Amino acid sequence: MQFFISLAKTQSRSVFLLLCSNSIYVLCLVQICKPAWVFSLYASMRHCLLILASAFILQSCTSGGDSKRDNEEQSADSISLNESFPKGQIIDRVMCKNDTSQSYALYLPSNYSKEKSYPVIYAFDPHALGKLPVSMYKELAEQYGYIIVGSNNSKNGTTWEDSQSIANKLFADVGNRLSVNTQRIYVLGFSGGARVANALAITNGSIAAAICCGASAPMFNSNAPRSNYSFFGIVGNEDFNYVEMRKYDMIDLAGHNMKHLLITFDGKHEWPAVSIMDDAFWWLTLNDMRKNIATKSDQLIAKRFEVALKQIELQQEKKELFETYKLCQKTINFYDGLADLSFCYSTYKALQSDTEVDKQLKLEEGIWTEEEELKQQYLKAMQTKDLTWWNKDIAALNQKIRAGKDKNKILMNKRLLNFLSLAAYMQTSGALKQNNLPAAEFFCKIYMLVDPANNEAHYLMAEIFVINRKNKEAIKSLNLAIENGFTDIARLQNDVAFSEIKNTKEFSDAIKGIK
Repeated sequence: MQFFISLAKTQSRSVFLLLCSNSIYVLCLVQICKPAWVFSLYASMRHCLLILASAFILQSCTSGGDSKRDNEEQSADSISLNESFPKGQIIDRVMCKNDTSQSYALYLPSNYSKEKSYPVIYAFDPHALGKLPVSMYKELAEQYGYIIVGSNNSKNGTTWEDSQSIANKLFADVGNRLSVNTQRIYVLGFSGGARVANALAITNGSIAAAICCGASAPMFNSNAPRSNYSFFGIVGNEDFNYVEMRKYDMIDLAGHNMKHLLITFDGKHEWPAVSIMDDAFWWLTLNDMRKNIATKSDQLIAKRFEVALKQIELQQEKKELFETYKLCQKTINFYDGLADLSFCYSTYKALQSDTEVDKQLKLEEGIWTEEEELKQQYLKAMQTKDLTWWNKDIAALNQKIRAGKDKNKILMNKRLLNFLSLAAYMQTSGALKQNNLPAAEFFCKIYMLVDPANNEAHYLMAEIFVINRKNKEAIKSLNLAIENGFTDIARLQNDVAFSEIKNTKEFSDAIKGIK
């Protein structure tokens, strides 16, 4: 993928670097300030739009060697030291032996034994919360017999050099201390962590597959990227990166000799629920059965395949042709070479030439273009329109969501609100770092308009108020943040912005209100 840089300067000489890949955009903040930007757009892209997201780059890690074909046999090159980690329970923090500043959360299946080798999933959270994905998916790790590891160091904003060091130390420490099947190493990530995961898979020959949630485009563009790994994407239909992931799966990966699939769920930009992630674990297992590096279970395959066929038949009965079409695609991708797919293939082939399916595909592409154009317009409006305009426009957007009849348009408008929430957050936090309080207050008010239940918006407004010596308003906003789910006591207590009110009764009462 080719990247270009577009510069936009503000009156205060603030600069943004816009890194673009096809129609996928990532904004790297250098400085932020006053309104009135000039956006330089890439001419060859039709109606391209800015997707604000955190970009992460992680270079390749130590490659593993070959292991025995049966996943239950001891891997020849997997080193298991004489250590005893608890099994069947989460270990919040395992310190890396060669660098105690680095750690990871760990879950070993209850049947773990140093006499066998196990597949491993390395998980990357954008906020270095390694325990979060480990705790969410430990039941799946137990069910499928996987080791799951969550980095406590990889996070948004990490430099390339630091990310490379984190990856190398994490892979080396786990590989040296646990019995890992080196043919079954996978990476998993959400949002910026997904960009880390995909960059790792592209550049590291030891990784068999990447599971990317809420983002897909890797920021590291290798001169010789791999295409022989597997990619599994998961995205909510209200996620501001939805279009990015749809295009990555349908366009960017098209023509590559690699197995890939994207599934969607009803939800926003978030780690997928366990029931959704189960598809990813099962998909990995089926791929390994196909390659004969995992024990094939015909009985289990038949059981789950039967469920998939019933889902297709149910959609057919409802005459939901487009849903039937997508389910056939998914089932073929999952069970190719492992089950009799004649029914799926015949159904899929017939639907490929169906006018209703063709119409839905074209409508979806049209929505993508419209969504990108609207995002571009909103970003310009953020620099040129006043709060009166924003009040009216956001009210109109919410009305379209409430009263809309077209499901695709309703979802698009929800994604627009989520996109604006991210954009307003970035503008607000950036302006605060530059001590530009008027700009920070303006953007934060937009933030609260588009996402009134977001505790971060109220927290940032509390910071702005206390800096402006409006302590009563600051406490009020702080309590609103807590009412909307703010729980980070350590952040609140260590935030220098609240230094002047930390010893007040009102501040202590606010902390007591945190659940």
